[in-house]
Amino acid sequence: MVTFKQWVTRNPFLTSSLLTLASVFLLFLVKFALPQEGTLFNWPRLIVLNSISVAVVYLLARFDWLHVSGLMEPVNKWHPRWLLLPLPLLALALLSLTSAQLSLADYSPIRITAWLLSNFSTGFFEEVLLRGFAFLLLWKAWGQTKKGIYKAAFVQALVFGLAHLGNLYDMPVIDVMAQVVFSTLIGFGFAGLTYLTRSLWPAIIIHMLINCAGTFNDFFLSRPPEPFSPGIAGYAVIIVLFILFAALPGVVYLKRAKIRVSGS
Repeated sequence: MVTFKQWVTRNPFLTSSLLTLASVFLLFLVKFALPQEGTLFNWPRLIVLNSISVAVVYLLARFDWLHVSGLMEPVNKWHPRWLLLPLPLLALALLSLTSAQLSLADYSPIRITAWLLSNFSTGFFEEVLLRGFAFLLLWKAWGQTKKGIYKAAFVQALVFGLAHLGNLYDMPVIDVMAQVVFSTLIGFGFAGLTYLTRSLWPAIIIHMLINCAGTFNDFFLSRPPEPFSPGIAGYAVIIVLFILFAALPGVVYLKRAKIRVSGS
């Protein structure tokens, strides 16, 4: 009889896609059923988001993958330059922060708490699901060669990007398509960072910081500005920046990393 773990490992792409799709579906279901627009603490979303994260961590524990995923790997086994390696990706957070209206912000403790909780929960959820589980599952199946590792990194990044197509229900097509491209590029960068550093935590922290920069106005301004679309030309520039600061570093990370055997 085929065990659940055997089925999962034999169907890495299908499992990664279904798990991501199910997670996105649950989050959109909550958004439709219990809208919380304009509130600092979106409790329904936070509860579902963190419940999914707990479920994925449970799967990693059940499969004995907590260490190999990088979630529980001791710091002394991380890449010795793990503090420096994320800097290119950190540049994206600094670029995003240029739109933050720092002088108009209300830095009350409740706003700071909501901002940190929301962005940590999102960053942890996406990294544990996509890099901790999906990417791990794919490179375990395909990662006997460097070509296979690149393939695993690209496929999980594409799954991550396509998951954003759900935003078509309330966002213009051009904005959503740009979001798909951004997410795919940065997903590839995070995969490379995770594989080289042997830890999820640098990616989780950088992901959180990027989200923090992008949502600053939403949490700290009493009247956040209306969403602004930079148009095709603006998005083209942003895509170039994501290639330079996310995708290309991801290629470098994977090129520098030694091939890891399936259990290491």
